[in-house]
Amino acid sequence: MAVYLIDYENVYIDGLQGIEKLTEQDSVHIFYTQNRCGLTFALYQQLISCKAEIHLNEVAMSLKNNDPVKNALDIQLMMFVGYVIGTKQSEQIYIISKDKDFRLGLEFYQNYIQDDAVRLQIRSSVEASFHDEETEPEVPPAYENFISSLRETVSQEGFMPEEVISMLEQNQPDSYQNQVRLMLGKNADDKTVKTICEIIAHADTLTELNNGLSKAYHDGQKVKDLYHKCKPKFEMLQKLAKQQNL
Repeated sequence: MAVYLIDYENVYIDGLQGIEKLTEQDSVHIFYTQNRCGLTFALYQQLISCKAEIHLNEVAMSLKNNDPVKNALDIQLMMFVGYVIGTKQSEQIYIISKDKDFRLGLEFYQNYIQDDAVRLQIRSSVEASFHDEETEPEVPPAYENFISSLRETVSQEGFMPEEVISMLEQNQPDSYQNQVRLMLGKNADDKTVKTICEIIAHADTLTELNNGLSKAYHDGQKVKDLYHKCKPKFEMLQKLAKQQNL
């Protein structure tokens, strides 16, 4: 059973592509506002062909007699996510949205309330939930080109030390190391980040990940906490480590 929470104002009809593949065990909650609530023939056809239980949730954009609230739909959708997690209505929850703000909620869940019985993911459409679509962007080749160009300039002009180049490589926004640091939280120290990077890079399975953590840390609770943080992003981080030849 999966629960789909649709940020309709963000993804509109495109986000419902694939809804006809859902089963009677699934449920769909469409969060919309009066700003964008049009019902087209195409959407109507999608809804009537869907076997899942459909719920239409019109959300408030402002408090009574007050100005509109920024990100009002996002706030109310995330409140519902918490309700679904708390009541354990499903083993799988999908937020269907392209809004990057939801990643903050996902990271909070992974860092503080990770539950093995519930998997929370963000996808751009219902169809995307059936595929291995990553929510995090891949390392942009443009940055690698920038580093190469910078190296060439340094070799020609000799005005920037190699240490600066190394620092830039390690601190690119989507580097493997920074993705691990982001997963662990802003308070993670460099030693922990380096250790986790090495463990994930050399682990082919979740079992090997757990074994690696157990060898590095003898505190059972710490191993458990780190494992819960790493597990949801394990495959993505493995790919990123391989891309950077670690």
